[in-house]
Amino acid sequence: MKRFLISALMLLAAVSVRAQDDTEPERMMPAKVYHEPFDRGIGLPNNRFIPKGTIGGGLTVSYSSYALGNAIDDAGYKMLFSLLSGIEGNMESFGLSPFLSYFIADNLSLGLRFDYDYSALDLGSADMSLGELVSFNLQDIGYTKQAYTGALALRNYIPIADSKRFAMFAELRASGGYAQSESFQMQDGGKFGTYQDIYKFSVGLVPGLTCFVTNEIAVEASVGVLGYDFQRIVQTTNQVEVSQMVKKSANFKVNLLSINMGMSFYILNSAHRVRKIKK
Repeated sequence: MKRFLISALMLLAAVSVRAQDDTEPERMMPAKVYHEPFDRGIGLPNNRFIPKGTIGGGLTVSYSSYALGNAIDDAGYKMLFSLLSGIEGNMESFGLSPFLSYFIADNLSLGLRFDYDYSALDLGSADMSLGELVSFNLQDIGYTKQAYTGALALRNYIPIADSKRFAMFAELRASGGYAQSESFQMQDGGKFGTYQDIYKFSVGLVPGLTCFVTNEIAVEASVGVLGYDFQRIVQTTNQVEVSQMVKKSANFKVNLLSINMGMSFYILNSAHRVRKIKK
């Protein structure tokens, strides 16, 4: 009887050990973890900021004018330009940029832009000193430039936190244009100077921000950060000497001088216009 009990206990022990060995790999296997896909919500149908079929248009205007040397003692200019003194002159610039666009899809527009820029400098006199031995005087110097540019622009809007009022945008712009510039000096009753014909082409990326103040009117700010520029300059000096120059450049930087502020108007299609309900 004792032998039978001992044999039965040994058999039970062997079976339990085998069962533990069979289940141990299952305990060692890591549990499967399921992750939900992460999506920022950019470009989803419910993330519509400006609907398809909308017509947009706007105008950007800039003007600046400076009068130099009006004070008796221009201490401020002496601090900024320690090498210059006795500055007298005027400088002004003007810019006009109308544009028109059509939304070929939600938040995506294709548009045309025209830019006109004018700048002029009339320097009556300026004294420059590079030391006790080198100094000279500049008188009756003028500079004018007019530029005409046309551009094709593809713009994509990205709403901020599903907002219907605030959004970022990125605009891919290809432009080409023509400019004329003239720098001259009056001497002994004659006009001597250089005339330039400038042909230019550029491709650039222009990001910005827009804010709707009404349902159809928005204000926006943009700045160029990435681009490729090509210029061909034909220069004539004193109507005799002719020279040419080709300039190519690529940049990736924020140009604070290229910050543009403007106002845009959007005409929604009939399916998205606000209708007044008659009571």
